[in-house]
Amino acid sequence: MDADGAEVRAYIAALVRMGAPEVPGPPALAVPGGTAAEVTSVARRLALRALPERQRRPEPTPGLLAVSRSLVVDVHPSAPGWTTAERERLAGWVAVLIEHRGEDGVQELVRELDEG
Repeated sequence: MDADGAEVRAYIAALVRMGAPEVPGPPALAVPGGTAAEVTSVARRLALRALPERQRRPEPTPGLLAVSRSLVVDVHPSAPGWTTAERERLAGWVAVLIEHRGEDGVQELVRELDEG
C-alpha cells in the first residue's frame, strides 16, 4: 500500500467514519487548553512552514479534513467552547499540516501549544 495513495486515504476515512468508543482515562496527548484563535495561529504557521515551495496556496485534502476534525480538533480540551466556523478553520490548517508532516506535524503542534 502506497503511504500517500488513495487506498490509504480511503482506509483512514473508513476508520474515521466507523468512529471509536470513548475510553475513560487521561488523554493520549496532554494538550493545553487555548482559544481557537491561538491554536489556529500555531497550526497555520506550522502548516505554511511545511508546504513545499512550489505550492503557494494550501488546500486541505477532503479525507484529511475528516481525520483532522476527528483526531485533533474535536478532541482538543477547549473545542466545546469554539464555534463551528472556528473548528472548521482549524481543521483545514491541521489537515494541511498532516498532509505535509504527518503525525510529526501533530506532535509539533502539541509541543508548540504546550510551550506557548
